[in-house]
Formats: sequence, C-alpha cells, structure tokens
Amino acid sequence: MKNRKGAKEIVSFAKKQWKQTKPKTVEARRVKDDKVMKYGFPPVVLSVKAPVKFVVCVEYSDTLRIYHFSNAGQLLGAKNFNQPFEVKKEIIKKSNLIVKLPRKSPSRA
Repeated sequence: MKNRKGAKEIVSFAKKQWKQTKPKTVEARRVKDDKVMKYGFPPVVLSVKAPVKFVVCVEYSDTLRIYHFSNAGQLLGAKNFNQPFEVKKEIIKKSNLIVKLPRKSPSRA
C-alpha cells in the first residue's frame, strides 16, 4: 500500500511541475530493480533493489532536470543535465513510465 501512495505523490508532483515551470515534457517513472545474475534451468534471477524508486524527468529546450524519490515518495534530490538525449535513453531503458505530460490527444478522422 505504501508503494501506491508513493506513486500518487509522484504523479501530483509531476503535475505541479508541469503547471508551475511550463517545460516541454514531464515524465514520472518507476525505476526497475537491477539484475545481478541469472543462472540454472529454470532460470533463477538474483536482483538488487534500487535505492531510488521513482524519478521525475522535466525536459526543457536545452536541459533535463531529474528529481529522485524514495519508495515512500520522499524527495531525495535533483540534478541537471546538459545533454538530455543521452541521459533520457538510459532512463527509459531502466524504468517504466507512470505518467507523461502533455498527453497526446487522440486524432480524430
């Protein structure tokens, strides 16, 4: 139940960032656990819990600001990056999307 409450807080933080700072996009993401080793048949996978459970990516025209959150939804810190495309590729690989703002509206035919 804590995990769900943390996700709700992350989504509300992302919406607040969208309204206050007017960036190009805002994405709230859940970080996947790292796989350390896989062996045997059937495969046994050992994984490590990530210390940062959620990230919010706020993309401006030339920079990317990433906010880090714990499992309970507590803000742990933030960092700016000048090369947003390289950093965003890594984040997309290692996380799952929760919400993306602005949402693309369905096109009408």
